[in-house]
Amino acid sequence: MTTTAVRTGLVEANGTKLYHEIRGDGPPVVFISGGGGDAGVYQAVAELLADTYTVVTYDRRGNSRSPKPPGWTSTTVGEQADDCIALIEALGLERPVGFGNSGGGTILVGLLERYAGSLRGAIVHEPGLFTVTPKAAESSERMVEIVTEELAAHGDAAKAMERVGRWMFGDAFMDAVPADLRERMDANQDVNVTIDGPSWTSFVPDEAAIAAVELPIHAAYGEDTTDPITWLVEAAEWVSKVSGGPLHVVPGAHAGFVDRPAEFAEALRPILASMFSEVQT
Repeated sequence: MTTTAVRTGLVEANGTKLYHEIRGDGPPVVFISGGGGDAGVYQAVAELLADTYTVVTYDRRGNSRSPKPPGWTSTTVGEQADDCIALIEALGLERPVGFGNSGGGTILVGLLERYAGSLRGAIVHEPGLFTVTPKAAESSERMVEIVTEELAAHGDAAKAMERVGRWMFGDAFMDAVPADLRERMDANQDVNVTIDGPSWTSFVPDEAAIAAVELPIHAAYGEDTTDPITWLVEAAEWVSKVSGGPLHVVPGAHAGFVDRPAEFAEALRPILASMFSEVQT
């Protein structure tokens, strides 16, 4: 794979500073990461799609290279959506397509509720919508149990979330995460456990608002996603049902863009092409 030139920087956005990476020069696509993640989780897919699109990835507030604002101790999906739209405006992006996975998918749903007119469309991949299916609530309870046990035993959020990750995604996936990304993700776990995570588990999406969005909304889930995280498939199905948009089965499991990036990028291409070819008013 040829390495694409990347432009990096920090921008002021919604009262915080957001680190971002920009690749390519075509129509814009913004990728939103989930819990513990940053721009790096999408690096391989961004490299591949940059031959056609302007691909923007970023570190959410308080994660990795985006500094934690002074006194920032809690967040909401709405605040994270405000951050993303402020980044879009600061970079001068004209109606990008949004892609969000896991907690990033939750934020993308929040964006659709608040700022649909600023987007061209959305791809919501296995969103962390904990309140739309009973199975999600069960998974959330187990996650809390694991984190509580690990924090009591070791007081280490990174170890706690590693155990959660191995329970949810399996050893093979966790061991395949690049070392530099894994180091940053480990450092993000305090924020994930105490700030980001609670905002997602408590978020109740506005079904009527999503149903009213007049944009292409594509939901997706991984072909290899299995228990204990099939509730993420159900969450994608919920988005498809409520929005009336298509539901796609894409390569890999919950993070196919990490361990199967070439196949994942190819699965995204026709979806993106369809949205940018549609006449927008």
